Amino acid sequence: MDSTKQFFLTAQDSIEEFNQWVRWVQPKALVDHICFKCEDTEEFERLRTMFEAESQYSYQSIISGRRILIVKFLEPLQTGLGDVWFLELSDQKLDGSQTSGFDHIEMYPMEETLESLVEELRAKGMHFAIVERPHHTTYDFELGSGFKVRLEPEALIEKIQREEM
Repeated sequence: MDSTKQFFLTAQDSIEEFNQWVRWVQPKALVDHICFKCEDTEEFERLRTMFEAESQYSYQSIISGRRILIVKFLEPLQTGLGDVWFLELSDQKLDGSQTSGFDHIEMYPMEETLESLVEELRAKGMHFAIVERPHHTTYDFELGSGFKVRLEPEALIEKIQREEM
């Protein structure tokens, strides 16, 4: 991708698939961010440079041994659960297994706990992959294209502010 405009246009297929899911399931949740995974360090550097020039701010962290850049967009992506203001840009994993593209959109409970949101969605027929990560557990639901909906207990920026700032 050569521009943020192209990036946002490319994101629309994933956003539309997510919106169809939202209309069907109607989760009591807020959307947090969209994740784009890079296939190599060169792609990460190119996108990082592009977004640093066209964002409100960015913050880089090391999570599980690789760089993760959080970007606050100048204009949000719009979804059926509200505006997405943040991008999680992930550098290649240490094992080289990551392919380039939009990987997931994260959401968190509006009022209740993560566990109650998971139970609410299970009651509506959702089956989650429970993923134990070094830093936390996530609940992932894969949409038809392979794009995932990931449930988290809170917004990523809140976790970063609490743990790193």
